[in-house]
Parts: sequence; structure tokens; C-alpha cells
Amino acid sequence: MQTATTDQHPTHTGTETAYFSLRGMHTRACESFLETLATDIDGVHDAAASYSAETVRVTHDPERVDIDAIADGLSRWGYRASEPEPTATDADRSALAFDHLRTAFAVIVIAPVYMLYLVFFYPVYLGVYPEAYLDNHAIVVGLYGPVVLFTTIAVFGVGFPVFRSAYISLRERRLTLDALIALSALAAYTYSVLSLAFFDKSYLSFDVAMTIVVVATIANYVRSKYKQRSVADLTERLDRSEARATRLTDGGTETVSTDDCEAGDTLLVKPGEYVPLDGRVLDGRGAVDEALVTGEARPQRKVPGDGVVGGSVAVDGAFEVRVGNGATSLLDRLRALVWDLQATRTNAARLTSRIATGYVPLATALAVVTFAGWLLAGATLDTALLTGLSVLVVACPVALTLAGPLALGRGLAAAADRDVAVLDQTLLERITDVDVVAFDKTGTLTTGELRVTGVDALGDRDELLARAAAVESRSGHPVAAAIDERATPTGEIGEFERYRYGVSATVEGSRTAVGNPALFDEFGWDVPETVRARVAEIRAAGDLPTVVGWDGAATGVIALADAPRERWEDVVERLAADGRRVVCITGDDPQVAARFENSAIAEVFADVPPEEKEAIVQGLRGEGRVAMVGDGTNDAPALAAADIGVAMASGSDFTATAADALLTGDDLDAFVDCLAIARGTRRRLVENLTLALAVPVVGLALAVAGVVTPVVASALLAVGTLLVVANSRRSLSMEGS
Repeated sequence: MQTATTDQHPTHTGTETAYFSLRGMHTRACESFLETLATDIDGVHDAAASYSAETVRVTHDPERVDIDAIADGLSRWGYRASEPEPTATDADRSALAFDHLRTAFAVIVIAPVYMLYLVFFYPVYLGVYPEAYLDNHAIVVGLYGPVVLFTTIAVFGVGFPVFRSAYISLRERRLTLDALIALSALAAYTYSVLSLAFFDKSYLSFDVAMTIVVVATIANYVRSKYKQRSVADLTERLDRSEARATRLTDGGTETVSTDDCEAGDTLLVKPGEYVPLDGRVLDGRGAVDEALVTGEARPQRKVPGDGVVGGSVAVDGAFEVRVGNGATSLLDRLRALVWDLQATRTNAARLTSRIATGYVPLATALAVVTFAGWLLAGATLDTALLTGLSVLVVACPVALTLAGPLALGRGLAAAADRDVAVLDQTLLERITDVDVVAFDKTGTLTTGELRVTGVDALGDRDELLARAAAVESRSGHPVAAAIDERATPTGEIGEFERYRYGVSATVEGSRTAVGNPALFDEFGWDVPETVRARVAEIRAAGDLPTVVGWDGAATGVIALADAPRERWEDVVERLAADGRRVVCITGDDPQVAARFENSAIAEVFADVPPEEKEAIVQGLRGEGRVAMVGDGTNDAPALAAADIGVAMASGSDFTATAADALLTGDDLDAFVDCLAIARGTRRRLVENLTLALAVPVVGLALAVAGVVTPVVASALLAVGTLLVVANSRRSLSMEGS
């Protein structure tokens, strides 16, 4: 067991924060109950549980209580606490296998009871056999005993999670649908035992009690499978991103696992990359975003000698970082972000909770009133109990517990099939209301795979390329990768700096700059007219000019081309035709960006520096809900500022964590399809809720009138559940398109 972070807690000095995966959570009432269990442990200061993430976050004093003791304290009442892992582990698979085994066992246990009912009880209830048929001594001994035994095992063994959830919801004074399910099953079981002991055994509802428990168990299993799938893409991606670190060696650099890094190692962190481990800056200057670790919104300037923490992000500078003793891994800090995203509660979940708040007491009151009404009308106690029981069973909300999760799960699956990894499960509920769609250009409307198409040097062409590669080796911009393919960095590199229009570094003792001509004007360096003329030619062709120079003068220019992404025009036209305003935001100058001006794109924001993209998105929010689609480190703040952030999977890890969804393929059509899938998911949710409530509403009127027996009521329960499941399985891929 390991802690998720080892940072000092802001209100409790000397404490640490640990995360635990908790299996067995069935409703949100489990959250407050588990928080109480945790805080009752000596040495635990605070706890927060998440039903969506099946996780408990615990703030504790490591000197008073260790991790294993906390896990043992939480592993009670049928809950199972274990060390969390971002990706599927043997423990996760074992937990799912246990739930699968419970479901299979429920079906196995119910089978012999239903066989006995089919052979003996139902023929008597239907008048095929006389009631005296069940009074035979041999039948009494050989029939009632096994029925009671198997039913008791199913109801209180298999159904334990449901009864535990009901008890917790009552204890925490938070009514849940499980409370009504447990009450219905318990009422059917209790009535059957009383009938067997005191009444004439004319009707026993053991089959009804088992049906309620088994259907609820199957529903919980299906729901848990969908819930696990909903967060798999994000956790797997972040786990992969953590595993890498660039370590400096005598011969250059090497990519290694952070597990292989030791105190004293020197790591290279480029702009947009996470700092893999805690350490101290040896070389480099720039801003570091520590929001993930400290919550500080403004990037912090770092110079040699300053400390940096694992999980912070190099925003506009490259750094050489010496790993410190006892350094904390980025993985632990990423876990906090992952589980915060998992814990986000959907509107569908909130709607179901609100329905439960009114539905549970209303259904219970209706059953009590029905029982009392029949009793006052002169019915026998047995008949009144049977009628009240029918009302409870018809009202049993198993289908309602599935309506939201299955609709959302189907939407997530459809999105995944279209290469959209949904990282925030509320996305499908929010994205349908988007008014403005802002696209980044490089890497989004274009492929982002820059290639060198020409090199014009006033002097040594190879030296120009080598110096450019050396400076760009500290940069995370796509220009760096393109130049790196054509040349090998040369000389000792130091004092890397990032500016609005480019970057610079010391190469072999002289300052070398790479970027827009405006960077050289800012430095006051000489730019020959031949270089300016070539820059104009490259821009006129729609390509990107990158000027290179050292010792106070520009010495050449490199031309780079970036191909537009296939079908980008069709995508923006479909969005505009749907009534949405489409804009493009790019750092390129207006000439290069001009190719993306068409009737579907309402406005192109050109020559926008990275720090101003966020401000533009904030301004667009005045026009309505904004979705930002971007790629690269410079887009992360804009993605976070938008109401909905969508990142290309080819972008940086920092961009991914700022986004609500990832487009995992190369097709921008997936974004438009996601809008259609979201509309279909919303309709599917409405359909599921309608089906889940329609059957009880129709059945309740008949049950109150005494027309529906508990057997028919349990059949209606199963039919309603099957309708919701069948409706959820229908394809969503073409809905709303």
C-alpha cells in the first residue's frame, strides 16, 4: 500500500494523504458511512469517499497509524479496501470476478426454488391442483424446507450488499432506491414466513423475494461493469505518461522509467512536460505550473537553484533537474487528478437521487395505506398483507437504478467506437449545449507533423541546421521535431529561454535564436533583406518560416510545411450548419493562417501567443458555452478555460489532463459524431427513465385494486428491468446525426 501523495496537508501539520480503492460501494449513502468508518480510526484526521470512483481519500498522521491499519479499518461491513492502481490490476479483476461469481451464484440458487414453484406452487395458485395438495406430509417435509433454505441464502447472502446499502442509507438519513428494494424483498420474505407459520399457506412469496434480490444483484453487476469502463481510457493514458523521464547522460539523453531514476540523476524537462520527480533546477529558466500539486493558479518562475516538485509542468522553459532524496513520483500526484475526475457526479445520477428522495417514501406510504385500506374494508389480515406486498413489489425500483448508468455507459461505448475517449463522464450531458467551437490550428486543423521543405543559409548550411537543432532540443514545439529529423544537435547547450516569437539558448558559448523575425527585431539583431524576402516568399506559399541566427545576426531561414488535416473543411461546415459559431486560434501570422479562412469559420485569431489563447477563450464564453479543440502544450490553459475541452491524443500529456475528452484517432469527424452521440445519450436516458417509471405507474393502480398478485408484480419488475436493459443496448452511433 502506498500513499497517493506525501505533501503536507494544508490544515494538519505532519499528515499525509492516502487513497484506497473500495469494492462493495452500491449507493452514495456509502460515501458518508465510509467517511465515518475512516475518521473513527485513531490517527485519521479527515476522509472523503467517492461512489463514482469507488475510492476513499484519507488524511492521516503516519506516526500514529499506518496504511495497512487504515485499510483493515475500512475493510468491514463487506467492503474491501486495497491499494489503488490507475490501470486494471489483479485486485480489480478479482473484485469484478467476485461480483460475477455472486451473480452466477444468485442464478444457481434461484433455479431449484423456481423449479419447485413450477411443479408444485404455481399449479395450485392457478387452480390446477387443489390447495390440499400442498398439505401432504411428504410434500411439507420435502418442499417447504428446501424452499425456505434456498430463499434465506439468496435473500440474506446474495442480497447482503443491498440490505447493507439500505441500512446505511437509513442510518445516514439519505433515502436511496436500495432502501425500497431491500424493503420489498424483506416484506415478501417475512410475509411468506408468517404465512407458513400462522396462515393457511395458500400463497407464499419466497419466489418474489428471490426475484427481487437476484434482479437487483444482476443490475448492480451490469452497472459496475459500465462504471469501470467509463474511466479506463484516462487512467491508462496517465499511467503511460508517468512512466517516462528523459535522463541526461555523458553521451546525450536516454528515456527511462521514473522507477529507475535515483537521487542525483539529472533529468531534462521540456516545455509542456511534467516534472517526473521532486528535485532542484540545475540549468534553465522559465515558468512552472504547480496547480496540480499546490492549487496555485499562476505559473511560478524558476531559476537555477530553485526547487521543483513532481507533477508540476514546465510551461515556457526547459530545465535540467537534479533528483532529490526521497523524491515523490509524479504517478502519485496524477492519481489525485484522475480520481477527482472519476468522482465527478453526472446530472443523471443527481436526477436519480432526486427521484429516489420522493419515490421511496411515496411508494412505501402507498403500500401502508393500501394495507390499511383493505383491512378497514373488511378484508382478512392475510389478504390485506398480500395486497400491500403487491404494491411494494410493483414499486420496486430496480429498473430505475439502471436507467442512468446504462444510458451513459452506452454513450461512452459508442464514443469509444468513434475514437473518442471521454475523460469526464459529465461530458455527454454538457456537450450538446455548445454554442461556440474554437479550433487550434497546428495539430488540430492540421496534422501537426511539420516537415522541413527548404533551408536557406547565408553561411554554412550544416552549422545553421545543427545550431537550430541544438536550441530546439530544449523545446516541445512541433518545429523541434521537424528540425531534429534533419540535423543532429551540436555543442554544449545552456541558458534556454522561451519568448513570444521563438526560443534561444547558448550553443558553444554564443547566443543562438530560432523563431519569427519579430524575435530578432525584439533582440535588436540584424536581419538581412535577403532573409526577410525569403520569409515573405515562404509565408506567401502558406508555409511557416523559421529564422535562425547567432552572434547578433540572422544567418538563414528554414521553411516548414504543415499539411491540413483531412476533411477539416467538412467538419467545420457541419458544425456551422448546426447553428454553432466556429473560430480558429493560432500563433501563426495572418498570412500563414489565411488558408483557414472560409465561410464556415466565423473568425480566425492569428498571431496569438500561448498566454493569450486562454484570454480569447474566456472572451468567447460571453457568447455562450464554448468547446475548445486543441493539441500541444500551448493549448492546455485554453482547454481548461473552456466549458468543454477536447484534445487530440497526439498532444502532450499536460493537454490531456486539461481536457474532458481525447480524440484518439486522426479523424476530426469524431468530434462531430460525439455531439450526435451525446444527443442520442440524452434521449436514451429519457427513454430509460420513462420505461423504468411507466411499468410501476401502470402496475401500482392495478396492485392497489387487488388485481395484481405478488407473482404478477415480480414479473412486471423483471419486464421493466429487461426493457431498460434492451433499450440501452440499442445502437447510438447514428442517433442525432
